[in-house]
Amino acid sequence: ARNFRVRDHGTIARIEVPSEQIGRVLDHRVAVVQALRELGYLYVTLDLQGYRTGAMNEVLTQPACP
Repeated sequence: ARNFRVRDHGTIARIEVPSEQIGRVLDHRVAVVQALRELGYLYVTLDLQGYRTGAMNEVLTQPACP
């Protein structure tokens, strides 16, 4: 996939790939998790909404939890 990113959330790495590439990431999940753990992440997640621009801004526009 050409359009992808790994977001750094402290101990969590959140992977974003185009929706049609999610299966491909899952096919290589062992290697992906190993590589990200070697970089110091404790948890590796895959964003099921897929790659999209402005994803970090979504949190900023959500109302605060009660």
